[in-house]
Amino acid sequence: MTKIQKISLTLNLMIFISVVFAIISMLTGFHFMTEPGKPAALSTANARAFKYFTVDSNLLAGLVSLAAAICTILKATGRIKTIPEVLPLFKLASTTGVTLTMLITALFLAPFQFGFFALFVDSNLFMHLLIPLLCIIVFVFFEPAHISARQTFAGVVPMLIYGVFYGTNIILHLENGQTSQIYDWYGFLGNGVNTIGIVALTMFSFTLLIAWSLRIANEKFANHR
Repeated sequence: MTKIQKISLTLNLMIFISVVFAIISMLTGFHFMTEPGKPAALSTANARAFKYFTVDSNLLAGLVSLAAAICTILKATGRIKTIPEVLPLFKLASTTGVTLTMLITALFLAPFQFGFFALFVDSNLFMHLLIPLLCIIVFVFFEPAHISARQTFAGVVPMLIYGVFYGTNIILHLENGQTSQIYDWYGFLGNGVNTIGIVALTMFSFTLLIAWSLRIANEKFANHR
């Protein structure tokens, strides 16, 4: 096993273990930075946690990282000759998802909705910061992907799927034509449901920019090792 393969394997296993720890901590209400009984913002100690893109994107990142670790071992031991072609696309999609989570949290949710440090404690410290950073590092520097410009759109798929769920859920639960904070938990439509088109276009463009940047960075660094 080469040095690059060892680093990739280690980082992917760290991501998987961190995701498992963070999600279990949220589901069980385990606190290691705040007082018990006071859940962190945008978290819930039950299965409803999966309504959050943060949890879903981190879960996807964990599963894809586990698959990448397994493939690395199989290739290093000669059991497979090449990494499945679809894996880099899943890697791009999952890394884009958690990067989107981290940036939206840092640039919008933390400073304008919940208070900056409120979204970087307990399980959220892992899901909003540490796991995204690990995913970016391993994808950009240690996993040659050879993704084409057209395939970059794979990075937007998780956001699109979640966006359909999020937007539909809000529209189905309008109260006198107004959005409900219960269903618009991120506050994206705080200026009214009529802004949904602008919000959707902004999110799509921002996510595509992230995916494109990750692909270019991967091509520059990982593909030239």
